[in-house]
Amino acid sequence: MFRTFSSHRQPILLSVALLAVNAFICRELFSAEFLNNLSSNEGTGTSLARFFERYGTGQGWFPWFNAGMPIENVYQPLLPALAAIAGNLSGWPIARALHFVLAVFYCLGPVTLFLFAWEWSESLFIAFIAALAYSLVSPAALIIPILGLHSSGLWGGLRLYNMIHYGEDAHNVALVLLPLALLFLRRAIVRRNASNFVATAVLCASVVLTNAFGAVDLAIGGLCMVLALNRGPTILVSAGIGAYLWISPLLPPSLIDLMRRDQWSAHGSFNSGTRAWLSIFAVLAVFALLWLAGRRLKSTLERFSLFFALWMCLIPMGYFLFNVTLTNQANRYQLEMEMALCLCFACLCARIPWRAPVIATILLAAVWQTAVLRHYARTLVQPVDVTRTVEYKVDKWIDRNLPGQRAMISGDAEFLYNVLSDNPQMSGGHEPMAPNWEQRVAVYTIYTGTNAGAHDAEYSILWLKAFGNQAIYVPGEKSRENYHPVVHPHKFDGLLPVLWHEEDDTIFAVPQLTRSLAHVIPKDAVVAREPIHGLDVDPVRPYVAALDDPALPVAEIRWEGTSRAVIHAPMKRDQVISLQVSYAPGWRASAGGRKIPIRKDGIGLLVLEPGCDGDCDVRLEFGPTPEAWICRVLSLLATFAMIASLAVARITRRQRSRIDTGNTA
Repeated sequence: MFRTFSSHRQPILLSVALLAVNAFICRELFSAEFLNNLSSNEGTGTSLARFFERYGTGQGWFPWFNAGMPIENVYQPLLPALAAIAGNLSGWPIARALHFVLAVFYCLGPVTLFLFAWEWSESLFIAFIAALAYSLVSPAALIIPILGLHSSGLWGGLRLYNMIHYGEDAHNVALVLLPLALLFLRRAIVRRNASNFVATAVLCASVVLTNAFGAVDLAIGGLCMVLALNRGPTILVSAGIGAYLWISPLLPPSLIDLMRRDQWSAHGSFNSGTRAWLSIFAVLAVFALLWLAGRRLKSTLERFSLFFALWMCLIPMGYFLFNVTLTNQANRYQLEMEMALCLCFACLCARIPWRAPVIATILLAAVWQTAVLRHYARTLVQPVDVTRTVEYKVDKWIDRNLPGQRAMISGDAEFLYNVLSDNPQMSGGHEPMAPNWEQRVAVYTIYTGTNAGAHDAEYSILWLKAFGNQAIYVPGEKSRENYHPVVHPHKFDGLLPVLWHEEDDTIFAVPQLTRSLAHVIPKDAVVAREPIHGLDVDPVRPYVAALDDPALPVAEIRWEGTSRAVIHAPMKRDQVISLQVSYAPGWRASAGGRKIPIRKDGIGLLVLEPGCDGDCDVRLEFGPTPEAWICRVLSLLATFAMIASLAVARITRRQRSRIDTGNTA
């Protein structure tokens, strides 16, 4: 591992000091359950952690969000899995367990940067200055003024603010693991041994399994390292391939392709025309010139810091200052910019000949800044009595009164909903990887009513029925809910029955013949054509009419866990079963021991064709696809390869040791 710490007490003491400073700043976070940030998407990670805590990580289907989706589509699993482990071990509520894990990683962030810089530079001065700056200052907020609006400018904790206010939890954790992955990548390049190569692959995989931005950070950081060292491209590519193969079951090619296709729906796509491509070519030219100039620097760490800082500054600066997006969601790379600039600052400080005055000045400023950040953190990390919030009242009412039934939870209440309930919901608030595009179209149409005019309520009710919702929560203009996403909150007045109303918040019932998500319908009622947009409802009308037809038999569904179900219904041969669950290739169905056809209708829901005449029992199960099996085999082979390389390396070391011992004798 790192140098023998028993003979180097200074690194231990400095690491402990960094931990203590950061723990002092964010100490409320260690014991907080719910924070006054319910408008952030932190509830997404908390819900997934609760799912893992309850059902384990081996489930294939996640039924709570977006009319259901494969578990790998919800979010990268590492942080929720760690929170679930913490919750199981401690017995804490899952929200508190998540915040404890986040607090630990927040404190570890500067420590891993310290270890990275110390290992490379062999200078405690450079390593400690970089880590202390990363702990206490926000250079990104100084360079990009808009980032300082909420984080108190240069002296505000942008790292803490992004995590608490925006729920950038997984992003923060990925940035804790990033320096370790780069540290071992450098070791693998310089020392060229199996143990460091395997550690690099494992850590790179961990970064990617935490947050998608981490994958971009690794690619940029790895390229900058290869250019700084002027060697190692083969090791970089090999480690990247090995890391991906190892985690490919959790990030299959089809999911990567879905993320690529859906990237434009998250603000900040790089597909912006000629101007964007010209900007990219200009940046590459600047980087090439910087690389040529940087070759004069003797310190490889200085070269790396310069290259890394260029990219990590240009991505967010291009977005905020020049309206140019060099990569998807370029506005999210603020913290990478902070890390890179702090590393450059430390390298610059190392060139100042009078170190004692520099150290004294920095330490005095650090003491003052720690007090400033401590005060700032107290105002930011605000525990809240969640039972007094409108989000809690709405979510718990639906959970108690509509058990097991799907509802559309609008606004920030949807983030909290599955932290409190096992009920499925129409949306969930996290949709970049949702597989059913028509579900997203339906949510958008219900929220905005864009161009619907006088038909706004009619179309919204049609979509609510089509996706099996029994209720919808609508916050009014004066609601304490943060987003007020339903543009016309009174459009359901007089049309839908009111189930609950308090202050300016209303839960409306959506009339349905049954509470089941399974329905027997004629074949010609299946949505045959994908709607062009949310107002193209003609293909959906026959389907909803069939759902409302009391002459059709009732289908009963019983879920056995989250990925299996049994449907019972009296049927005729010309009828099919529509299941208001999103289609995915892993679904399989059988009736009477024989496999039956299963397909996707025009709005992305499941259609089963049992061909029964009379009582029919259909067994439904979600399992691995051929792609998933291939990924599992490749992951297993990658695991065996890593274990074998470690074993061979150990045997080789023993043989060399014996030879050396024999020669000495």
